[in-house]
Amino acid sequence: MNKKVNRGTSEGKYLTAQQAANFLGVKISYFYKLTSENKIPFYNPTGRKILCKVSELEAFIESARVPANAELEQRIAKQMMMEG
Repeated sequence: MNKKVNRGTSEGKYLTAQQAANFLGVKISYFYKLTSENKIPFYNPTGRKILCKVSELEAFIESARVPANAELEQRIAKQMMMEG
């Protein structure tokens, strides 16, 4: 029986290691490196098979957001106004 991942609603959905690597756009070897270094959240219910929640992978991606220059300039301007 094949389980399909419903990408419309991510809460509570699990991906296999290969599916998670594909979701992140990385090679499976790099995905395993991320899990071995505990850089991404994962589940290991059987001690062998790695599973990831889509919602947690999305949060991992969003946590690495790089702000645009305009945002940085606004933060600096705001900080300068508060200090001065």
